[in-house]
Amino acid sequence: MISWLLAVAALGLFYPYLLYPVLLGVAARLLARPYTATDELPTVAILVSAFNEEKRILEKITNFDALDYPPECIEMWIGTDGSLDRTADIIKEANHPRVHLVERLQRSGKTAVLNDLVRRTRADVLIFTDATGHFRLDAVRLLVQPLTDPDVGLVSGRALISKGAGNVATEGAYYRMDSWMKNKEGACGWLAGALGPIYALRASLYRDLPPEFINDLAHPCEVVAAGFQARFEPRAVSEEPAGDHAGREFDRQTRIAAQASYLLSQEMGPLLRNRRWGMLWALISHKWMRWLAGIWIPLGWIALAGLSPTLAIAALALLGVVVLGWRSGAAWAELPMFFIIVHCAYLNGLWRALSGDRYLVWKPRAG
Repeated sequence: MISWLLAVAALGLFYPYLLYPVLLGVAARLLARPYTATDELPTVAILVSAFNEEKRILEKITNFDALDYPPECIEMWIGTDGSLDRTADIIKEANHPRVHLVERLQRSGKTAVLNDLVRRTRADVLIFTDATGHFRLDAVRLLVQPLTDPDVGLVSGRALISKGAGNVATEGAYYRMDSWMKNKEGACGWLAGALGPIYALRASLYRDLPPEFINDLAHPCEVVAAGFQARFEPRAVSEEPAGDHAGREFDRQTRIAAQASYLLSQEMGPLLRNRRWGMLWALISHKWMRWLAGIWIPLGWIALAGLSPTLAIAALALLGVVVLGWRSGAAWAELPMFFIIVHCAYLNGLWRALSGDRYLVWKPRAG
């Protein structure tokens, strides 16, 4: 029984990070669905929900103004979610003719703000981002190009995580692997979550979301359930700062897992009814199995202790070395420590979701 427990724990831990990518690579070769793009340039609305972003909002407007897209076809809508600083004043002072402010005095959460912004725009394509992300100048053109194919409903770009001075900067390596998997999923028309800082949605597919839903996961599920493709365009890039504090990163990953696990429990039904088997497999493998991977670490250690106490002690000693190395600033310890942080956060998030915490509001990354 102990040997079986160790085997199951190893499979549960390695499946989302080793076996699933291998199977996904095979699936992408066999099931890739090309799209046919045209040179059409649809009208675009860039949507930003901002909370206390006075330090970054002007830079975001400047970045928007420099984008390589016809000015008459693109606008920006910024909703301030009960900001307590000068975010709204800075937007007003910028006085940009294509930047529209919706000032909300009561904090109601990002999703409620986005629902409000979408009702106000008449654009063909909605691009979701945040105040932190800095778009490369060709990002919008690259995002909307696949949407000229009527079978494509959503396109996610790629977030590049900068190597800041923060102690969770190694998340860049973690997200590079995640981007690779999204690229393969997108080739098949599925996508187990868009990148919140940069993704585009066909406006006709937008439906108001419940305030507890996280939009960048809800939209790919809804698009695929409706029979459209959800694609990934790695050339469309938003540059993001790394998380600046391990405790804040733990809180952020906890919130993501709590929101996403609750949302997926609601979205599985439509995907099952519409027989979207590929999307279901991607969501279970890329999301559920990863969130649960952390539970196999202590169970595997218990099984290892039953088989070989010496190896179990060595594993604990190795963990201690990683923690000490990370606390002393050793570069080699950043990636394994980030792995530990996010998996503890995933388990905490699942527990919080079961406890009824819906995270309607939260602090932005590094904000």
